[in-house]
Amino acid sequence: MITKLLLVLLVATEISQVVSWKRCDETFCNTVRKSPEGIEQRYYVESTSLVDKTVKAILKTDKPLGAPKLVLSINVYDNEIVHMFIDEDGTQTKRFRPTIALNNNLTQSSIILDDQSTVANGQAGIIRFEMTKNPFNVKIFYGERLFSEINPKNNFVFESLNNKVIAMGVTLHEVERAYGLPEHAEHLALKSTIKTGDPYRHFNVDYGHYQLESRESLYGTIGVLYGHGTKHSCGVFWLNAAQTWIDLETAPNNMEAFFMSESGVVDLFVLPGPTLPEAVQQYAKLTGTAPLPQYFALGYHQSRYSYMTQDEVLNVVNNFESHNMPVDVLWLDIDYTDQKMYFTWDPERFSSPQTLIDTLEATNRKLVAIIDPHIKVQQGYMVHDEATKQKYYVKAKDSQTAFEGECWPGLSSYLDFLNPDALEYYSSLYSQYYFNNTNVHLWNDMNEPAVFNAGADENTMPLSAVHYGGWEHRDVHNIYGFYQTVGTKKGMLSSKPDLRPFILTRSHFAGIQRYAAVWTGDNAATWKYLQMSFPMCLTEALAGVSFCGADVGGFFEIPEDQLYQRWYQAGAWLPFYRGHSTIDVPRREPYLFNDYVQHRVRTALFQRYAHMPVWYTTFYEHEITGEPVIRPITYHYPQDADALSIENEILLGKNILAAPVLEQGVVEYKIYLPGGQEEIWFNIDEDYKRYYGIGYQLISVTLDSVPIFYRSGSIITRKDVQRLTSVDTHQDPFALYICLDDSRNAEGRLYVDDYYSFSYTQNEFLYVNFSFSNNTLSFNHISNTKYAKAAKVSEIIFVNSKSYPVSAVHIIDGKSKILSATFAEGKHTYVVKDFNVSLDEPSTIEFTFKDSSLQ
Repeated sequence: MITKLLLVLLVATEISQVVSWKRCDETFCNTVRKSPEGIEQRYYVESTSLVDKTVKAILKTDKPLGAPKLVLSINVYDNEIVHMFIDEDGTQTKRFRPTIALNNNLTQSSIILDDQSTVANGQAGIIRFEMTKNPFNVKIFYGERLFSEINPKNNFVFESLNNKVIAMGVTLHEVERAYGLPEHAEHLALKSTIKTGDPYRHFNVDYGHYQLESRESLYGTIGVLYGHGTKHSCGVFWLNAAQTWIDLETAPNNMEAFFMSESGVVDLFVLPGPTLPEAVQQYAKLTGTAPLPQYFALGYHQSRYSYMTQDEVLNVVNNFESHNMPVDVLWLDIDYTDQKMYFTWDPERFSSPQTLIDTLEATNRKLVAIIDPHIKVQQGYMVHDEATKQKYYVKAKDSQTAFEGECWPGLSSYLDFLNPDALEYYSSLYSQYYFNNTNVHLWNDMNEPAVFNAGADENTMPLSAVHYGGWEHRDVHNIYGFYQTVGTKKGMLSSKPDLRPFILTRSHFAGIQRYAAVWTGDNAATWKYLQMSFPMCLTEALAGVSFCGADVGGFFEIPEDQLYQRWYQAGAWLPFYRGHSTIDVPRREPYLFNDYVQHRVRTALFQRYAHMPVWYTTFYEHEITGEPVIRPITYHYPQDADALSIENEILLGKNILAAPVLEQGVVEYKIYLPGGQEEIWFNIDEDYKRYYGIGYQLISVTLDSVPIFYRSGSIITRKDVQRLTSVDTHQDPFALYICLDDSRNAEGRLYVDDYYSFSYTQNEFLYVNFSFSNNTLSFNHISNTKYAKAAKVSEIIFVNSKSYPVSAVHIIDGKSKILSATFAEGKHTYVVKDFNVSLDEPSTIEFTFKDSSLQ
């Protein structure tokens, strides 16, 4: 919520100004970027050996004198992921490793090592590598294909005498685009940085109204980078919590990256692919997947900085209801607290928190409250008193006293979440102060961490501040907010062990998906920010963080009506769907607009709720497979060269393509449909009109248009009964949209459980495969599990370019019986409804068509 550069934002009583963010030439990056120029250390391999499935190599340099030897360890996991780790040999120098980011469930593979005089050859499964000893270099092969090279330019840096800077170059071969390295307000396909300004920077900052198409840091840092092309894809993951700069150079057939970090060790994972889905899933093996959220979390969230009283919150709910608009969650920003003291409630404006919570619960709605990491320095405030007594704060340099800086409460200190005791204390607070209510969830903000009026330190802690274990803040800066969400989730699970918690965080790091959702931060109400929200969330998804969204309507500034409507239409196709705005703009809940705007927003909201079974199923599949919930087109269609950089369209799973209008005043919208002549897409906005996947096509649109396409050969499960909360839809019947291909076949999946608890981890769920072939629809359970309370299927919509009239329906469940049903013919559909089929057991439904050609 803080501005930067020359913009000064006055909010409440706070003023924040950053003169500028640091450039490469103002940091360690300036010298290291020029390596090997001016860097004495040039390493070579002194010896290699094989120790318990690990290749060990001693790296030595002759300059400068006294430089320690290094130990290189090479492991291969699951016969595919290569891990290279370099640290000093036999010294007491401490270097931070953010291993908490890793999932730690990989199986180490055996390696065969052939150590020759100048080259060491290793192999594990399909992975083979060749280590040249002088100069030090490692080539990695997938089978016989060279896909990656480590230290190809001999510019490896590992400083140990005056500082702890490290750097390593990586080349990815046979690729055409670079994706990844969130979080930046940047396009899906990253740009070359050599000779074109600064590298991409990873240094979590509080950046309001951030610059678009920028390599500047934002709120999160995830060091995974993919090289992708029409033939091959692969990736590399740089695991480091310190300030990092990444130079990129892309050529027609390879990509070069140079990772430079202020401290830490070389902790490098190489992902062989050889496809983008495989590389993404390999990264998911390393850092984990997001656990299945509660169903409500996929609904619409309404927020503002700030709703000032509990009556105001309830008034918002009442207005959504009276205007027939669904909303699942109401959000409280910092002003619900007593003088910005977290874990308190303002005694006048929120005098009865339990009444507010209970009233929301009675309407099947949830509450999300904000908790930031800065603690008001005020004697008598229970959190400050305990943190001071137990020494739970981050300390100032060379001091046992707590670091103090300005933030929302005024003078503040910052909880040291790296301290296990401090983290335990912080977590325990969620068992009190109304946070143990079953419908209360959490928002961690300002956790980069933000420090006001600290321009010289880029509005964060000084890098010399000291954390538990003696680590300087420079060593752990990018993972500070990650640790807060670890504590938040632990606290919520301790107070409500049977409920899946929902947490939103702004600061994030690799592996954050295991703990929280993210959003794109303090954006603004312009078309360009709307457009950039898609590539930003697609990039997060490829980096493991599918649960991403952008503040609908823009946080800063005032959206004009057309932008406001288009943002609601587009935001419905990002996983996290929240309207949010700052304190100094007019209220903008959708019911405050004219009837035309209300109608379009209401339609977009109900379209989101109709597709929530698809969202929920895809989130479950993400948890078990690591595949992103949302995907760029090229994820499934790499052979479409024209799609390599497309970022204004999203695949939800593989069967829905969302191409909402992201431009102002258009009447014809240019949309890319992939897959070739054999792939058919049905536009639900045009009554399921057929289009072929032959590339760019102009489609006529109005302000009511939201071009959404179902893929032929798919079965889409929806809930079309319109309700005002997702909880109200739990027992509403399912509708199956059977999108027949030209062979009259289709297939799809549905996941169902109780939508809120962890019972699904005890096999209390249904995971059903629907398949249509030979005029027969089959329901088959994918997993051997049970759930008896699933809603039934009561409607089937056949989708294709011509109607297939149905004259009778039979269900086969050991005996044949005719279902009572009614039929309705549309322009491109045929509807069979008014029947009920249970999902509890496998079953088969046979259809009799009037058209004899379909028999």
